[in-house]
Amino acid sequence: MIERASPAQLRKALEIADTYKKTGLGFVPMPVANSAEFEALAAQSLARLAELIELAERSPVGAKESK
Repeated sequence: MIERASPAQLRKALEIADTYKKTGLGFVPMPVANSAEFEALAAQSLARLAELIELAERSPVGAKESK
């Protein structure tokens, strides 16, 4: 069932988007159907951000990853 997002969920989504904006990382906003899906995807997004931070801390400053 599709649920309308609560004000708290909308604030949390905007905080996550603002975090990505401040870091300069690209991100993809995704619609969610309910609060369980929101919590799962928000946790996955923050876990990915932590991975990228760890990777950046291990990489030399100014180094570019090859494609």
